[in-house]
Amino acid sequence: METLQALQAQVLQLQKDNERYRCMEKCSSQLKETSEKASINCQNKFPEGISSCQLYLSSPTYRLVGKGKVHNTSGDLLHHRPLPDGHLKVSVDVVLDKEALLPIPDIVSETTLLRDAIGSFVTWPLDLIFIDDEVFAQGSQQLSQKIGSRQKNKRDLPVTSLPKKRAFVPRYQISLETLVDSSDMATAGAIRLLDMEEDIFGYSCTETIGKEDLEHIFRHQELGVGVIHTYIRFLYDNFMRGNDQLSNRFRFVSSSLVNKALICREPDSCREYLVKRFMASSTNNLYLWPYNSGCHWLLLAIDPLKEVVYFLNSIDGEWTNYPDMKQLVDTSIKVFRSQRQARVPRTKSSNITWIKVQCPLQRNGIDCGYFVMRFMREIINMNQIEIPITYFDEYKCAHYTRLQLEQIKEELCQYFIEKRLLSI
Repeated sequence: METLQALQAQVLQLQKDNERYRCMEKCSSQLKETSEKASINCQNKFPEGISSCQLYLSSPTYRLVGKGKVHNTSGDLLHHRPLPDGHLKVSVDVVLDKEALLPIPDIVSETTLLRDAIGSFVTWPLDLIFIDDEVFAQGSQQLSQKIGSRQKNKRDLPVTSLPKKRAFVPRYQISLETLVDSSDMATAGAIRLLDMEEDIFGYSCTETIGKEDLEHIFRHQELGVGVIHTYIRFLYDNFMRGNDQLSNRFRFVSSSLVNKALICREPDSCREYLVKRFMASSTNNLYLWPYNSGCHWLLLAIDPLKEVVYFLNSIDGEWTNYPDMKQLVDTSIKVFRSQRQARVPRTKSSNITWIKVQCPLQRNGIDCGYFVMRFMREIINMNQIEIPITYFDEYKCAHYTRLQLEQIKEELCQYFIEKRLLSI
């Protein structure tokens, strides 16, 4: 029996060795084929030297599997062998998917799992490496330090500096567009569903994302409510969930339940929804409401307890241009005041304070949705209930640059990828 058990163990080990050898042989064959076909080495797309990076895999789903550092140096070798074309050497620091396989098994160390490669070097495909500096490119170190000095208890948005002398590359947009073309979303009418939990808008719902919504992002066109709500979900997931200070201070109003068309058609239901949202607050809250007038996005930031409405319009219009919207907000705040039995001075009993914020202005007829998303991001980032009439010093400018808007699009596309909404 001992001899039989020993023989069985040897057979099992031989089977494992044979399987590993066949896997390595297949990968070597693929590398050889890739090397023969490749005519351009893409190393010049990455900064020279060592850079922090995120590591992705595209099979069986496109996903983030780890973090590390990419080494882009001339004549770099791995285990004394030249790197295949289309690949770079990376060191693995963090593993996010414990079951992830290496895209190319390490023949020397006989490593096939990513988790076994922590602290060592491996070969990784160029198109699955994302430099951290290109994820959130806006903001210099001076701006980051300035904000940090004022926000010891705030959960700041990740801000890194753009590599000098290198054009910004929208890598997440490129990756998501490739993913769309490779999935059923490439066909007309295909959709994806994104769950919006109750804490976001005060009720549970499902947001529908269609191919057209994604095309609007890729082509920098006017945005629909699905994209705006997806970005709100991104802000909630990444900066408010688990942060009691932010989640108790900032709340959102659904643009699907309160917009120009519904205000005209069903004003009572719009008012009931707003009052219900306001009644959910026990302390001072700022309600962020992306309002669509039918052909334009603007942002209202409402403090119902102080009865203050901040008006942020990227085309420099007045709130008097939107009388139905203003009447709805004023009426809702008054009903809220009555239901909580609040006493206010007679001079204020019929007056609600509206403040026009001198926010950055757009220079075309397309960017309003992108501006509204960035307004929300910066307001939450500053973690203040009161918005200065001249806007925040840290973000004050006449106009947002195209790069600042591209950051918002990159965040959106990265969120789509990380939520695995577009599995092939």
